[in-house]
Amino acid sequence: MGLLSDLKSKVSGKLSANDNGHHPDHDELRARLGSLPPFDPAKAQVFRYRKQYGVNLGSMFCLEPWMATDIYKEYHDQGPEAEGDLLECMGDCCGEKMKAHWDSWLVRADFERMSNIGINAVRLPLGYWVLGRGFAAGKYKRHAATYDEALHYVGRVVAWAAEFDIGVLVDIHALPGGQNFDSHSGATGPPQFFDSRKFQDLAIKCYEAFTHLFASVTNVVGLQIVNEPVDNPQLEGFYERALTQVRSQSLDLPVYVGDGWNLAKYAAVVKRLRERFGFIVVDTHQYWVFRPEEQQYRVDQLTRELWETTVPELSQASNELGGNLIVGEYSSVLANGSFDGEDPAKCMGAFAREQLNAFDQVAAGTWYWTWRLQHDSWFWSMQYAINAGAMPPAYFPFGWTPSTAVSREDVVNTANTKREEWREKRLEGHKSYVSQWKGEFGFDHYAAGFDKGLDAALKFFSQLGCPSKVGFVRQLASEHAAEYVAQHGHEQWKWEFEDGFREAIEEFNDYCQSLDFTQD
Repeated sequence: MGLLSDLKSKVSGKLSANDNGHHPDHDELRARLGSLPPFDPAKAQVFRYRKQYGVNLGSMFCLEPWMATDIYKEYHDQGPEAEGDLLECMGDCCGEKMKAHWDSWLVRADFERMSNIGINAVRLPLGYWVLGRGFAAGKYKRHAATYDEALHYVGRVVAWAAEFDIGVLVDIHALPGGQNFDSHSGATGPPQFFDSRKFQDLAIKCYEAFTHLFASVTNVVGLQIVNEPVDNPQLEGFYERALTQVRSQSLDLPVYVGDGWNLAKYAAVVKRLRERFGFIVVDTHQYWVFRPEEQQYRVDQLTRELWETTVPELSQASNELGGNLIVGEYSSVLANGSFDGEDPAKCMGAFAREQLNAFDQVAAGTWYWTWRLQHDSWFWSMQYAINAGAMPPAYFPFGWTPSTAVSREDVVNTANTKREEWREKRLEGHKSYVSQWKGEFGFDHYAAGFDKGLDAALKFFSQLGCPSKVGFVRQLASEHAAEYVAQHGHEQWKWEFEDGFREAIEEFNDYCQSLDFTQD
């Protein structure tokens, strides 16, 4: 029995009805999502494995009162926090008001602007309840019909992103009963998710639906199964159960998991899980504004902490994970004490650039929190931060610009011309390095890996509307090496193929960094 069939035998293959009325099947859910471009596996590989320069689309489908202020303000006296609280306040008019919010929070022009500045990925926070009736609990169950049209707006976001070659990380931001103490988990008060088998079963059913919806969407870069969970003793087991469900439907869709605010622990956990479940990524969040001690640090102190403490921790986790680490949320925002008496934009901008430099060295992607606020009045809005100079104006890899006079075709042609020269240079360095050990080596397999790695780098550079840089290098190298061994044997030389593959990408990246893409 194959792996896919074996996994399917361990999980429920069909959705089961519950007691809240209409229960849509997979086809109906997909129809609600709307028409999306046919799946293109070659392009999907670029979307999923490239370096991700991203931003979160916060508070479109998982509302927070400090962000989406207008829809909350009418009910200020009642103090709603989580989206479910807001539904209760709105009563019978919640459907009309939620639809108006979804229809206006983001527009096509947002994605055009993202594309113009080099944002190539968005993280889309969703409450599990966006699936509508049959997939809701508690307050959301009472108002489940409100969400029967939500997937239409989710699909519109994905389609707009696809139009501009922007990847989408589908982030299940809130789980039944809440997975943390914050209202963005969909619940107010202590988390109940880990205390309820019923809630966990509902989450697994939602993953089945989300995987069906998004596994074959070209520009969906992955499915994040939970955001910011508390470090509960059940979390590791739940991850295994969730991964079994997703892999029963898709062996290829990258799956992202939260680090439970304990990166070292969950890097070790996911290292073990990757052996069984393949492409798994750990999402860590980095903020410098919430801890009391950080609220008094000046920028120079924060910078030292970033480089002396945080970067080594991220680097160690990334190495353990084979490079499968992202910073799914970060921000330029600092506490008042960090810039008191100085220009806030200047201080925040200086530290934001330090963060970007640091994260670029240790993570395969970064996502700013967030793209917009209701009135874009502070640095939590990336647009506000860019306009104020606190965030860089562009995020293209290699310093590339859309107006450059250096054609990508010329870059690819030059790289192919230099292929043999680069391969021989790197191979000599490889031979010199391994000569310290006695034994036989498979240098021809290193050379084969180098050629495949350069092919991959050139594909990523030229495939989409603007250049892409390979981000999940070791993941991609490992998968290509497995294909190579399956065709040619020589399992003992797999590591040499992988070394050649990685060094080809490094060589091409060095070449691109040497070019001046600012020439008009």
